[in-house]
Amino acid sequence: MAGPKRLGVRQLQRGAALLVLLAVLVLGASWFLVSRLDAIAGAFTAIDRNRNARVLSQAKQALIGYVAMNAAQSGENNPGRFSLPGRRCSCRHQHGRHLGALRRSANAPTCATVGRLPWRTLGLDKLVDSSAEPLWYVVSPGWQLVTSTTTLTINSNTIGQLNVDGQANAAVALIIAPGAAMNVAASAGCTARNQARSAPAPTIDARDYIECFNTGTWTFATTGPTTSFNDQVVRITVADVMPAIEAAIASRVEREIAPLLRGVYATSSWGANVSAGNPVYPFAAPFADPSLTASYQGSSASCAGGVCKGLLPVMFSNVPGTSTPCTPSAGSPCDPTFVRWVSLPAPVFTRTGGAALGSPPPSCSVLAASVDCSVTANVPLLGGARR
Repeated sequence: MAGPKRLGVRQLQRGAALLVLLAVLVLGASWFLVSRLDAIAGAFTAIDRNRNARVLSQAKQALIGYVAMNAAQSGENNPGRFSLPGRRCSCRHQHGRHLGALRRSANAPTCATVGRLPWRTLGLDKLVDSSAEPLWYVVSPGWQLVTSTTTLTINSNTIGQLNVDGQANAAVALIIAPGAAMNVAASAGCTARNQARSAPAPTIDARDYIECFNTGTWTFATTGPTTSFNDQVVRITVADVMPAIEAAIASRVEREIAPLLRGVYATSSWGANVSAGNPVYPFAAPFADPSLTASYQGSSASCAGGVCKGLLPVMFSNVPGTSTPCTPSAGSPCDPTFVRWVSLPAPVFTRTGGAALGSPPPSCSVLAASVDCSVTANVPLLGGARR
């Protein structure tokens, strides 16, 4: 039979066991609650990222469509050009003064241009990310107008000059969902900055929206440490945009250039069987790098095996729309001697009335673009004499 002392020990042991069990239950409940909160937070993060991805994809497709639409327009001398950002921040983080609709600047920088996505120019509603921040936008040099009077040269082998995640020439443009403002901690490729934002911001600074970038070297990132980076970025590459540009150019060739080619030799003066319905096409210009040779002149050298192929024969001799000889330059199709007399034509002079032809007989000399002839005529003077 147990005594009172032994019975008290058992009761103490049972109480301690209950406390341990309670502690286990509390820890388990806490773990479950924390894990659920983490799961909920993770779910919200996934929802936010999915929403941003949809908005960024919409902006990307609209931007590519804008480039293609402009490239297909008659009179567009810079097919393939991208819109400049709306509120612009150049390499020195300076800003423009026009938000939404594009205003072409005569002093657009030659470096990468950073600014807000020009949603009005692209025909979009104002797109915002999951933090209600408007999208940002970066354009590579070579794909934006440097000034309002210069032209771009965009070909199938033109590269984007933006460096992204350490990869050189990785993109033509970037569209960025900036996320909420954060206190950016210094890390590899990221400069410490406590982002401060105000809307509208008369002195908007891209560094208060985009982390870990350097427009001086055209270097950008799509990922970074969680303490330094919360942007979501989509890139536009040459492979993304070039098929749309090429399709637009093909449409313009069909509408603008093919009729000119069919009309060069389309009359019987070029042959008995030549007509508008049965034209003769000019020879193609032999393949060559236009930046190294100025020859766009058609030549039979472009033909082999009965097939003629090469560059368009777009040589011209006068300033377009004038009779003034053009001035040759490297890479230009100008050749002031392209249209010229190659031999002296046999002059035929017919007197239809007036003075008689005198001596010496008419004579002609050949210049590059003209034939000059001298004619002597006898005309009556006062008193009946003739000279």
